[in-house]
Amino acid sequence: MRTTMEIPDAIFKKAKLRAVQEGVALKEVVTRALVRELTPGGGNAALRKARAGRLFKELDKAGNSRPVGRLNRKEIYDRPVLRGH
Repeated sequence: MRTTMEIPDAIFKKAKLRAVQEGVALKEVVTRALVRELTPGGGNAALRKARAGRLFKELDKAGNSRPVGRLNRKEIYDRPVLRGH
């Protein structure tokens, strides 16, 4: 459904920035906010799901080129850091 409404500039800018940071449409950010506000007790699950999605997206960007396996303390600190993935 299409609608027109006035949103305070400061709120609009925060929502637009969030959308850009997450790589989603502004519509998605606004819809999630409305779902959280209008779903009694269920909004937290939607928020957790969104946060988990962002976390997994960032983890995918960081990515390990190979599984780590079990390491001892010395091996953890001596392990080379992979950059640029």
